[in-house]
Amino acid sequence: MNSTTNKLSLADLRLFAQQTLTMLSEQDVPDTPEAHASRDRVQALAGELASRLDAPVTIGVVGEYSVGKSLLLGTLLGRPDLLPVEAAPSTGNITVLELTRGAAGSTTAVSSTTDITFLDEERLAACVGAILGELVATVDAKHPELGTREMLGGYNPVTDPRGWAPFEAWYPRLWPSGTGQVAAETISAAHRDTVTELCRIRDAALSQQDLLGKPIGVATESIRAALVLEAARRTPPTAPKRNVQPFDMAQLKQEKTAPDALRRAFPLIERVTQAVTLSPDHWDIGGLTAEEHTVRLLDFPGIGAAGSYGRDTFLSRRELVNVHTILLVVNASRAESKGASAFWDMLTEDGRQPQALASAALVAANAFDLAKPPALSQYPDGPLPLEKLLPHAAEINGVHVYGNKFVAQREDGIVVVSSINAIRAHQLSYTGASPETRDRISAALRALDPPGTRRWEPIAGRLAAADPDNAWTPRLRAYDEDGGITRLRTLVVQHVRRHGVAQKLERAQRSHQKLTRELGVLRGHVRRAGGGRSQEYRELAQRLTEFRRLLDEMLPALHALRDDGPPGGPEGGPDAHEAGGRPPRRGETAEAVRDEVFDWREWQELLSRAERDRHHLVPRSEPPSSDGIPIKGRRPGRGAGADGGAAGSGSGGGGASADSTEAFLDKFRSLVDRRTDDGRDQLRAWFENWAAHWREEFGPLRAWMADGGTDAVLTELFTRLRGSAQKADQQLDHLWTALDPVNATERVAELLSAPGPTPEEQEARFPARSPHALPWHHRMPLLDQQSEERERHPRSVVQLRQNTADAAARLVTEYLGRTLARIEKDLVALYTKAGEYLPTETEVRPPRPSFPSASAAPDGGEEPDQPIDVLIRAWSAD
Repeated sequence: MNSTTNKLSLADLRLFAQQTLTMLSEQDVPDTPEAHASRDRVQALAGELASRLDAPVTIGVVGEYSVGKSLLLGTLLGRPDLLPVEAAPSTGNITVLELTRGAAGSTTAVSSTTDITFLDEERLAACVGAILGELVATVDAKHPELGTREMLGGYNPVTDPRGWAPFEAWYPRLWPSGTGQVAAETISAAHRDTVTELCRIRDAALSQQDLLGKPIGVATESIRAALVLEAARRTPPTAPKRNVQPFDMAQLKQEKTAPDALRRAFPLIERVTQAVTLSPDHWDIGGLTAEEHTVRLLDFPGIGAAGSYGRDTFLSRRELVNVHTILLVVNASRAESKGASAFWDMLTEDGRQPQALASAALVAANAFDLAKPPALSQYPDGPLPLEKLLPHAAEINGVHVYGNKFVAQREDGIVVVSSINAIRAHQLSYTGASPETRDRISAALRALDPPGTRRWEPIAGRLAAADPDNAWTPRLRAYDEDGGITRLRTLVVQHVRRHGVAQKLERAQRSHQKLTRELGVLRGHVRRAGGGRSQEYRELAQRLTEFRRLLDEMLPALHALRDDGPPGGPEGGPDAHEAGGRPPRRGETAEAVRDEVFDWREWQELLSRAERDRHHLVPRSEPPSSDGIPIKGRRPGRGAGADGGAAGSGSGGGGASADSTEAFLDKFRSLVDRRTDDGRDQLRAWFENWAAHWREEFGPLRAWMADGGTDAVLTELFTRLRGSAQKADQQLDHLWTALDPVNATERVAELLSAPGPTPEEQEARFPARSPHALPWHHRMPLLDQQSEERERHPRSVVQLRQNTADAAARLVTEYLGRTLARIEKDLVALYTKAGEYLPTETEVRPPRPSFPSASAAPDGGEEPDQPIDVLIRAWSAD
């Protein structure tokens, strides 16, 4: 059945889910715990599939805290004051905006009642367990003497009968007195912040009265108390004390008590849902809600906000599983963002395909009104290729480089925006915002260029003259038009139509795959209960055929590891995902190593010295001064090059480090060691993901083989085919080992522990002798003019830089290549041998009876079909 998954439409999958549930109502299930458990899993998975099919197309708005997500989202919808917009991190919950189209001439409006959903006890326990588990691991690794694992390992205060008492007995150790086991200054503030967050959750959980798992409607006017984080507080100087202040549903519903009760309830709120009616004059979403697909926007909390990091991460991880389209908001002035990367990691940890993720993403570089067009004195006029602009325009370069990492070079997925420009261009009201926010927006509006100014048009035109198809010309012109907000709306509409439904289909197909695997398990239970050797062996043949199919899928991907990546194209497509992902590619690693070498400040220092030198050569460094304390400071107003570029300019202080190979060799060794360690970690993470993927794929076969009845039939078959019980046991044990790739963890860990390049190997591969003075060192003898020009020419620096980068890249990638080849060799050996041990389809036959069976059907016919057989056959490939 799995082979048909990718051919099924949303309508097909909906029909399959319905028919599966109908089958369960008709199918008699054997009266065994295993069979009933399998039936329950089938029912749950069919419900999951139906739920994903019925879910609206979801656009998740994500990013680091305080990048202006909430103001941008409100502006996008025509209400800048729709969500709390504060200078400090504000939106502290997942806010769901259910979108509907308003009447012509109406304004964007929010319903008077907002729905709040509280965590139920199970999800609260999971949330607390995730935060506490991470805390235990990190504190125990740093301070084992605190006894963290002994006291809190495997403990969850939500489910443990002891409640919060063990946690409360332990956490004061993070605020030790002068005689404590650990000095107070050695304990990370992050650990104390995590404890403080857990204490807030504890206080809320002990204060709430019968609210867990319940939805409640509250007045929208009161909801800001649930959305706005308290002002970021410093790490408390002493251990937090318990603060229980009971609140119930009645307090949440009363106008006077609701704000205070909501603030206390904040740690327990799972999501806030608001119905938004959009003005079609601002944004007509009729096209988005067509074809029976409703649309909703999810404003995620900014990861990294003080006081709620663990809870936000847990909630976001749960919700991101079902997000179809991702609008990643970054700050145009600092596009590279740890918060954005954290969201991306959550999505990849869920197992979503890299290509699917890239097609799901849009990037909005916000606050572009703060970016200034570069002067470009080197290129004052004429066509301007993008590669000449990027080094001189920090914001554009940052968005270009970092944005493309998320959209996989899909340039139409990036837009530059400014909520402030859009507010002015569309004359949007923001009177509902707080006074502080209104003042900040007003000040930002006053700082804008006069209306009608198109500050980026000169550069946009020159880019178009050099390349009419470049992506930045329409991007910059859209920004000049109305802050890019119309272009963003257009991109969202196009993306949802083109990719949103496809992403929804991809998620549903994953549910379908899990469901079909579990149906096979349930059918095995039904058949075994039905009796009959022919039926028993038919199932055996089907299971072993499935085993061989999975091996045929796995082995080509393993063989391809030696070719720097599994099949699926250069970007790693669906085949790569089915094979469990790919290890770090040596080409990408080499490029990253080269980039890091090129970023060493010493190269730029030397080239800058040459640029300031009147002969445009790298000037010699000056010998150490013997005249007392050297004069290093410059009075205000004097630039670094005010002396006209004297021969020794820039060589003082830190410049000496760039005048001998010794300093470069130290950096070279450090880089190779670190990148080798990083490569090991990446290989380890890849193997863990690979093993987890295949463990899940093999899961139904492993459960089937673990069954006592299955083992008896397999032993009978293999003993008959192999001629001895010893050979049968040996081969079956090998197959059992292969069915759980985690069994290879110990061997892979051994391979990954192999030492990296030794200091001697590093020095031998370093492209210059060390220790050795470079031509611009003051100790080097003077040469004739021609030799001096050759030795101290900037191209000598460029050549040394290139050779150093290439040598470092080769050292790192050769080590990773050797290690990966050893892993590949062992895995291929394990699974190739498993394929050799599997019987052929013609060999899987029941033993020939010595006399006719009294129970055989008189006409030799087959046992009657069960409802589950009819379902599986109907949905299987021909």
